[in-house]
Amino acid sequence: MERVLRQMEAADAIVIASPSYWGDMTGQLKVFIDRCTPYCNTHTPHASLPGGKRGYAVALRTGKNPGECRHIIERIRHFFGHLDIPLAGQIHFCGIENANDIPPYAEKIRRFARSIL
Repeated sequence: MERVLRQMEAADAIVIASPSYWGDMTGQLKVFIDRCTPYCNTHTPHASLPGGKRGYAVALRTGKNPGECRHIIERIRHFFGHLDIPLAGQIHFCGIENANDIPPYAEKIRRFARSIL
């Protein structure tokens, strides 16, 4: 956790991604967010990351309805808000069962990656 927090401190942009697990973010991401509580602006006193960072959210699911992806992105936005990091971009994908389902989205992924740079 300390290593990840040091990387977040040094980063200009932070990208958080999660597949949908039963309509929500993964348990691992939830645990990570919980472990960041000392950095959240609602925790007193709180540590803080250097300002000027941008946040990006990525969500994907196997189903066709994008509602679960929007929910995950909103949860990531909420987390970034507590770190005083604006959500600068987001992207989601539906119908992703395995790596073979990604190539049709290649240009969309490239555009999103360029927006981060």
